[in-house]
Amino acid sequence: MRTIIFFFILLTMFLPYASADTEIRPTITVNYSVEPGVFMPGDTGTVTVELRNMASGEVYVQEDDETFDMNAYIASATLKGNKGIKVLDGRQTDVGLLGPGDYIRLTFNIKANESAANGMHFLELEVVGGSDMYNLNYRIPVKVDDRDLKIIVSDMPPTLMKEYSTVNVEVVNLRPNDITGVIVTPEGKDITFFPANVFVGTINEGNKSTATFTLNSMTSKNGNKEMQFSATYFNGDNPHISSGTNYNVEVVDQYALILSALEVERIGNTYSITGDINNFGTTDAKNVMISVTETENITPVQPYEKYFVGTLESDDFSSFELSASTQGNNVEKIPLLIEFRNTNNAYAYINEDIVLHKGTLPASSNSGGTRSVMIGLVAVISVAVLGVIAYSWKKRKISE
Repeated sequence: MRTIIFFFILLTMFLPYASADTEIRPTITVNYSVEPGVFMPGDTGTVTVELRNMASGEVYVQEDDETFDMNAYIASATLKGNKGIKVLDGRQTDVGLLGPGDYIRLTFNIKANESAANGMHFLELEVVGGSDMYNLNYRIPVKVDDRDLKIIVSDMPPTLMKEYSTVNVEVVNLRPNDITGVIVTPEGKDITFFPANVFVGTINEGNKSTATFTLNSMTSKNGNKEMQFSATYFNGDNPHISSGTNYNVEVVDQYALILSALEVERIGNTYSITGDINNFGTTDAKNVMISVTETENITPVQPYEKYFVGTLESDDFSSFELSASTQGNNVEKIPLLIEFRNTNNAYAYINEDIVLHKGTLPASSNSGGTRSVMIGLVAVISVAVLGVIAYSWKKRKISE
């Protein structure tokens, strides 16, 4: 019984000091951030650790005639890696004192190994303290995911004419984190693109962005053409390039602007050409103008040296009329120039020839003869009618 009573007396004597130590001891909290939020194998990044002294009030606290230091002394902080994550600079020593309410941020550089498995990797943080501060250990998770971007071109036609067409390239971010600085680039042989690349910026996780290109096959040769679309981007500060997406199209020998319903009439050495121009392409043609190309034996003449059509929408047409004069009898065709601008206002042109068929009668002979016969017939009929009227009037006068 005496032993038990003595024990409780001793316990009572030490309780205030133990309680005081517990209440006034500096308390350190740990917060962290990882950049990038999700690593790809081979990426480098940072782990930033914030150590904060949660003590409040004075630096020195008086308790039962004892003075306690509320500063938190941090001797060192060490971050340890594992098989998947390598810590490039894992130890920081002599960090120093943190006063009440103060904090410090420590940054560690890390790298995900090329062979790092997908999933969560835990790094061990060890903080060694001095004075009245406890040591602490903390686990920091770092996620690795090797998913890439997905590039989709859903409106690529299997066959192209010699034309300007538009394609929309969708860039889908399949990753569990945002990516930045996304640039989409097309490539193709014997086919050109405008613009050469498109900047779409940041794509949030699970979202997509669209880059629009004008595809120029005006000067392409006939046959199968291969093209590829890829994207460069940043995961954190790490540059990446997506795997390319390949497409094949067939280019045929046919322009999108087609002349039809052509009629050629000749009056002496002057030709009048009329017809329709049709937009058989998939995009609008702006500022369309047709003109006769001047050569050594052919000269465009008034009233229709040039004919301005304006905008021809896809599947639309317009009529036109041109005039040209020829020198000599050996002219077999009249060259025409079709000028227009595509949807990006780029200048383009097409050369066409109007073949003059020999052996046919000039339009001037047929039309002139017909007009003479018609004038004669009208004159004869008019004289006959006037004669009948005069005879009737004279006969009425005699009878009166």
